[in-house]
Amino acid sequence: MNNRVTMMTMLVIASLLASPIVVADDTQDIPTNAQNTGVHDSLVAALSHAGLVSALQADGPFTVFAPTDDAFAAAGIDLSTFDTEEENATLSDILLYHVVSGSVTASDVTDGMSAEALNGDDLSFTVSDGSVMVNDATVTTADVMASNGIIHVIDKVLMPPADLGDIPTIAQGTGIHTSLVAAVVQAELLTTLQGDGPFTVFAPTDDAFTAAGIDLAALDTDEGKATLTDILLYHVVAGAVPSSAVTDGMVATAVNGDDLIFTVGAGVMINDANVVLADVPASNGVIHVIDKVLMPPADEPVLPDGCDYVVGVDESGYAFDTPELSIDVGQTVCWIWQDETMAHNIAQIENEGDTQRMLGGTYSGMSMMSVDYRVTFDENETFMYICEPHATMDMVGKVIVGTGVNEVVEDTDSDSDSDNTVPGFTAGLSGLALAGAVIMFGGRKSGL
Repeated sequence: MNNRVTMMTMLVIASLLASPIVVADDTQDIPTNAQNTGVHDSLVAALSHAGLVSALQADGPFTVFAPTDDAFAAAGIDLSTFDTEEENATLSDILLYHVVSGSVTASDVTDGMSAEALNGDDLSFTVSDGSVMVNDATVTTADVMASNGIIHVIDKVLMPPADLGDIPTIAQGTGIHTSLVAAVVQAELLTTLQGDGPFTVFAPTDDAFTAAGIDLAALDTDEGKATLTDILLYHVVAGAVPSSAVTDGMVATAVNGDDLIFTVGAGVMINDANVVLADVPASNGVIHVIDKVLMPPADEPVLPDGCDYVVGVDESGYAFDTPELSIDVGQTVCWIWQDETMAHNIAQIENEGDTQRMLGGTYSGMSMMSVDYRVTFDENETFMYICEPHATMDMVGKVIVGTGVNEVVEDTDSDSDSDNTVPGFTAGLSGLALAGAVIMFGGRKSGL
């Protein structure tokens, strides 16, 4: 393995050294050597314009990746356009992106290596087939020695990565997330998504917002903002989740507390939305562009205290929203509605299809627009009921408790009950009583 590395390094060095040699004097500093090459006039002029000549004449050592005049021309850098302090700061940033503190010779370079430039950004190195690249520039001449460092000649100007904005700023600049940004502002989440993070945001496009029919004007109330906030936070995951971290079937909890499900096939999907652009970097996280607004699952209703089930009136106003229930013995059903446009009640019926309530049956009383009526079922039975005003419109309901059958157990242990069940016993007593009455009547008559 070591032999392979040594051989590879020697090939790279040999290749670089075989490139046209730039005439240099290792007793002179880097700017002086660059000025004398004849192919770095633009670089020297840029260093002078940015006030960096004296900095690169310091002791160092420095490693400079020096673009040629042709490279400056190809990059379109016109020094006459750098007039203001801000523009000169940009020029300095570009130039310092070509300088590394310390001596980095060709033999020090390995494939995949990175080094931090003086402007604070990283340079990436690639070694392949006897060629060395710094970012997307090729080293054409290596190891030009100077008194305060080393020069490597490159064929392209290195441009520093753009300073990244936060997630809302990046989204605002895409041109396809106007609705998303407007929604974030309306829900008062802008400051949150400008925080340190990191966050992962699944960003629906403007077309996705239109298809979802989200009307921000209609959501401009306290309740509407709460709904909008829930929707938006369902698109945010705490932490950075790049596409490389996504696996098929993976589940992540969104900031609103609900889960997102990932599917990896021909593409990547989050729930039922497709990722159309992945890994858009931001200073505080990453953005994945999606083609659909993600709607949070409906929250489970909160049951009132003392209720195991709640039955209300459906949207039509002519039916119960849960017309049939199966419950356990001992559970409580609550019939609750408030401010309905029509009055309703609960009245037990004896047989299915009855439209009149059973006398003595369970009854909530007269029909009302607001009702809170509760029944705890303590035995197996099938409880059938109607809303009296709308019984003929089939506003009926059923509660099946346990087995649904009320089993009546006869008492066979009582002697008196047993006697009463003997055929002819009652008739015999009646006959004896009648015979006695006849005898008494006959006796009285004969005595007269």
